[in-house]
Amino acid sequence: MTRSRMRVDHQVPITSPQMFSSPYSEIPVDKNDPRGREPLIPLESVGVAFESYYAKTDGKNPPFGRSIEGSRQDVWLRKSVAEKLARVNELLRPFEAELFVLDGHRSVACQQGLWNFFYRKAKQLNPTGSEQEHGAYARQFIVDPVAFDEADSRTWPAHTNGAAVDLTLRDSVTKELLEMGALFEEDVEANVGDYFERQLAAGHIDENDVRLQNRRLLNWAMTQEGLLNETAKVFWHYDWGNQIYARASRAFLQDPPQAAWYGYIEPSR
Repeated sequence: MTRSRMRVDHQVPITSPQMFSSPYSEIPVDKNDPRGREPLIPLESVGVAFESYYAKTDGKNPPFGRSIEGSRQDVWLRKSVAEKLARVNELLRPFEAELFVLDGHRSVACQQGLWNFFYRKAKQLNPTGSEQEHGAYARQFIVDPVAFDEADSRTWPAHTNGAAVDLTLRDSVTKELLEMGALFEEDVEANVGDYFERQLAAGHIDENDVRLQNRRLLNWAMTQEGLLNETAKVFWHYDWGNQIYARASRAFLQDPPQAAWYGYIEPSR
């Protein structure tokens, strides 16, 4: 049974895919910004709950059903991002809710493992298809790391900067995941951040819809700490200080940064 909880006076911004259509890879990374030298830290060090989704071995991580090559059991993020998430949890405390992180920094090896999964799936769905067709299918879900060059910011997959995070909400008492209207990595229309705001505007749901309220709570808490979600894309992905953040800020901030400050990085261990 879903418990009622306090509500926030906040709406998830309704946006359009066109607002975020320019490739984030075109946004420069300022290598002279001292913030870019900030280290990665393990998320457990700030007390935020997590489960590395791609490293799960119990089969309960659809659509994969197994661990992904290159994944790891712990989750790492830039120090400032991890600390922001800890402060988000303080904001959520009165609502008896807390963050549950599913992915943070992602190695190029894990990115390759994800690409391999979707490419193999494309071949299973279309055995007679061409390499181009299989690649086009996989690119709907994941960036191909084939061109990765540590020295070229135009080739960096989004999660390799340690400032992108995938997460959801859970009940801070029961530890059960809150109803968000779509699960992590679920390929459905409702996974889009502003989906339930659009449903409300169209008269298909009312203000009492728990999925709407939970999306609002998550978006409110994260934006209070400056993290941004491109709300025409999946609801679970937030950024701070990286290339996607710089792109998203053009839609949401009056004075958006012209460059990112977080670039490619690997954990120290």
